[in-house]
Amino acid sequence: MGQVLITGYQFRSNEYRKGPIEFMMGLCSFLLSEDYDIPHMLSNSNMKCLMQKGVHYYAYKVYPNATNMPPLIPEGRWKLQLDFLHLNQYTAFSIEWYSGVEYPIRFG
Repeated sequence: MGQVLITGYQFRSNEYRKGPIEFMMGLCSFLLSEDYDIPHMLSNSNMKCLMQKGVHYYAYKVYPNATNMPPLIPEGRWKLQLDFLHLNQYTAFSIEWYSGVEYPIRFG
């Protein structure tokens, strides 16, 4: 019954503004996904699909590996916000990552 809302905010005009990245996926699909380096990010956690009431879940050292991000994200400073929703309505918790995207200049 859980969903994850993923929203990207690009730093423009001295503030983070909603960018071209926004999508929602089911919690189990998110936890089982091989994309975006999710298995690495959750390697130091006990979060598994079909979360149960009364169980204390933890996650630490949660950070993505840049090599597994989608290509062609515009350069600049970014905030990526993950909202974990219960019943598609109530926010259980949120995660905000601040990062930058730079592409190398290649000559020749």
